[in-house]
Amino acid sequence: MAEEKRLKKGQEAFKIYKEVFDRSTLLTLYTLINKGYIDEVHGAVSTGKEANVFHGVNEDNREIAIKIYRVATSEFRTKWSYLISDPRYRHVTKNPRKVVNLWAQREFSTLKTLFPKIRLPEPFVVYNNVVVMEFLGKNGLPYPLLKDTGPEDPEKDFEVVMNAVKTMYGEGIVHADLSEYNILVYDTLYFIDFAQAAILDDPRAEEFLLRDLENVRHFFSKYCDVPETENLLKEVREWKNM
Repeated sequence: MAEEKRLKKGQEAFKIYKEVFDRSTLLTLYTLINKGYIDEVHGAVSTGKEANVFHGVNEDNREIAIKIYRVATSEFRTKWSYLISDPRYRHVTKNPRKVVNLWAQREFSTLKTLFPKIRLPEPFVVYNNVVVMEFLGKNGLPYPLLKDTGPEDPEKDFEVVMNAVKTMYGEGIVHADLSEYNILVYDTLYFIDFAQAAILDDPRAEEFLLRDLENVRHFFSKYCDVPETENLLKEVREWKNM
């Protein structure tokens, strides 16, 4: 009875999005609802070209973020190019649904590897093109982005970001999309959006790391003195070899 009630609530919550999501995605969501990973859905937090994020709660009444990757998206070629450069996914074909499902699994795998070593949303489950994770915010309102708040303590916040980059690198991972747009601010800094994250065996990993460091340096140099990008890169590499 409780499962039927939960499923009905979930179906009602997603009803208005039936024109947006294909049948397979809706069935995926209903499966997650039926298993208790999703108990209530309270609406969209963000909508983007490649994914929509909804706020909800699970059966333990924890706030969750429901990230739903779009199957039909203009970003398909970008996803595919990232996947085939990743040694773990070089077998992937150009089937849009398979690519998107692997994209979701890839982000979930990265979150599992890094949590709780750095501050990021706790991953709960991935199923097809849907990732359910901890909601970083309160009462449906996400924590603000670093780009909007600016750093409260520039030197300290820069150190937090660099420590996170080093920790990721030490775990064999590069964020590959790190910037003030993917860092949330609350009691500390939280890192999000790991879909593009690369492992160090990826031929482009060093290119991605350099880009991440350039983004970090560009942002924080507006607020405090920071080393040159080449010195930051050397610092990360040396830290891994300690």
